[in-house]
Amino acid sequence: LPFTAVFALHAGDVVSDPDPAAYPAADEILSQIPYPIYYAAGNHDEATALQRYLLKQHNSTTPFDYTVEVNGAQLIVVDSNGPAVFPAGSVTPAQLEWLCNLCAAPDDRPLIVATHHNPLPVGIPWLDNYMGLTDGEDFHAALLPARHRLRGVFFGHVHQNLTIQRDGILYSSTLSTWEQLHAWPGQTETIVDEAAEPGFSVVTITRDQTFIRRHRFKV
Repeated sequence: LPFTAVFALHAGDVVSDPDPAAYPAADEILSQIPYPIYYAAGNHDEATALQRYLLKQHNSTTPFDYTVEVNGAQLIVVDSNGPAVFPAGSVTPAQLEWLCNLCAAPDDRPLIVATHHNPLPVGIPWLDNYMGLTDGEDFHAALLPARHRLRGVFFGHVHQNLTIQRDGILYSSTLSTWEQLHAWPGQTETIVDEAAEPGFSVVTITRDQTFIRRHRFKV
């Protein structure tokens, strides 16, 4: 990139199979990124191995939830791999309470929230009934107290660029660095987008707005 980013956000599925032997290989590649990386655990990840090999943490936490301050903004990462029929996700009541307390706290910092699964329904059966958060409405409700400072909820999982706007909250996914998937109205099964290239997004957060530029690259 022709600039130095403040940090990178990996929205999950660091590996395609939760084999601990894959994480050292992922670390060898991702450690070349010259700025901090914050990870959300994906449904294909093993959170303990992710924390051990990529974050060098021998005392892992489950669920893998955390909050940090980055350049004056608050980043909240929520593990969405709660009880659900794979590949859907969920968050537990304890996680929702933790998230709600953070969002209701008096705080004027710009807020960024990251998770893996797509949180809200969009009227596409494949995304809503198969891939998404089963308790996404509760997740959304927990965020509402902070919507005045919430600059975006960023997620992975769906292998495509999606944007959802609801109650003043921006939800945004980005392309996978692997293969992409379709999301047509009425779609009920997983369909690979054979023509789509992998990609990433560059996101600029300020106190007043969010700017997202989508990028693709050839492999």
